[in-house]
Amino acid sequence: MRYFIANLALHLIVTTVFVVLTCIFAGRNRKKKTKHILSFFFPIAFALVAIVDIAKYTAPRLMDINSMINSNYYNKSGSVESIGPMKNYFVIDGQYYYINPLYNDLKEGDKVRIEHTPYSLFTVEITNLPDDPSDTQGDGVVYPEEPT
Repeated sequence: MRYFIANLALHLIVTTVFVVLTCIFAGRNRKKKTKHILSFFFPIAFALVAIVDIAKYTAPRLMDINSMINSNYYNKSGSVESIGPMKNYFVIDGQYYYINPLYNDLKEGDKVRIEHTPYSLFTVEITNLPDDPSDTQGDGVVYPEEPT
């Protein structure tokens, strides 16, 4: 949970910085103090970066605060397709799930069951599933096969 809060705080700071830079450079344009032609477009660039950061990272994490406080998580099972270069995310069924990179000991091809938040897909818990197909529950208990 500390990583989630730190990540949320970092994205809030980044978004705030880009919004402030947008306001500063837009004010300079309005007062006609822009000296170089490229700096005329800085407010647009900073605003686009702020919008992307808000839409992709900050807003989903803000919406997941309630889920983190109340421990309301979604479950997903599958095989790990790939892992990010900094180990801060992994992919299951084409969907990116974020995780604290310090505790990420996953390998590609691992079968896992995860608990994650609904909007930002931040992974709270990872349970490795055995490769034994008769163990469908993944809780360490082998269940007998159904009679045929």
